[in-house]
Amino acid sequence: MRQRALQTVLLVHAIEQSDLAGDALSHEDRAQASREAADGRALPAADDPPAQLDGRSERFLARRADALLVRLRVRSPGVDRVLAAAGGSTGLDRTLLLLGFLLGVALAFADGGGRIDVFAYPLIGLVVWNLIAYIVLIVRAFRSPRQGDQPAAVAAAPAAAAVQHDGFFRRWLARTYANRVRARIEALISHSIGFNAPLAPGLRRFAADWWQVGRPLFRERSQRILHLAAILVAIGLMVGYALRGWILRQAAGWSASVFGPASAHTVLATLYGPASAVSRAPIPSAHDVQALMWSGPKTGGGPAGQWVYLIAWTALLYIVLPRLIAVIITTLSLWRHAMTLRTPASFSGYHAAVLRSLSAASESPPTAPSG
Repeated sequence: MRQRALQTVLLVHAIEQSDLAGDALSHEDRAQASREAADGRALPAADDPPAQLDGRSERFLARRADALLVRLRVRSPGVDRVLAAAGGSTGLDRTLLLLGFLLGVALAFADGGGRIDVFAYPLIGLVVWNLIAYIVLIVRAFRSPRQGDQPAAVAAAPAAAAVQHDGFFRRWLARTYANRVRARIEALISHSIGFNAPLAPGLRRFAADWWQVGRPLFRERSQRILHLAAILVAIGLMVGYALRGWILRQAAGWSASVFGPASAHTVLATLYGPASAVSRAPIPSAHDVQALMWSGPKTGGGPAGQWVYLIAWTALLYIVLPRLIAVIITTLSLWRHAMTLRTPASFSGYHAAVLRSLSAASESPPTAPSG
């Protein structure tokens, strides 16, 4: 079932299960919505509900939920905000993205004090870290069990099987993301409970149900946030070095404490070679590189513009572009999960109960109007 349709059915189901007296959603409205959803359409028998709903049953529940949602909006417009909170982004997204950008700027300014080291050790660290992350992602992609090769118990819960292949941080972030979504819904409920108290128990049950059902989406969203944060770390690093080289006019050079004159040019050619080939920005010769060696605590070096350019292109090639591809892949996976969410097993019994009430209402003789 699609995300929005399943969220609406979950919301209506939670309200009906929590509002037995019909205070938030009257029994007449429920019966009328069932008749509207079944109008002119063939329905399955209510007896012996299947273990998993078929497409026709899911569409019936979705139509009925949409009809009831229209009635709920009239009495409590806040239900739309609850649904939006369940399916939208959270403050965690913006926080991680901002922290990623600030981390990149801080790393750029942490290098060399008032001078720019042409070896850009923060850049090397980020490139190595991201290369390791790419290897891990590729290995996990090949190790992920195929749907046809999974045992029946695992095939019934592919999201749970996929989570087992995630690292501790990814699992923690997915749980944190889900908790943030639930906290947003709880905040909306607390804010509006004075206006429609009978609806609060159903909304809280919906938050708990969606926390369970929406796990595949939370997992994909959290992974996409990580990729976007990595991109912003690289962009922050590029901005930081640009500020140092082009605005603050800091000199660029290197110290012989790590590399010698003979190996410095080789290391720089290896580090910036791909960026130089793509951007056509030349790497200085071995003689020019040697001339950039620091001659004192605050002397030596040369203009930083060319090195800032090479640093930016290297971050773009090794971090931004691969992570952007990962964002696209994760977004497509998120879209696929949003289109094919599994309905809870309890919905078969819920569907059968709705059909039984519909059949009972259609078989009962009409009552004569009073007066």
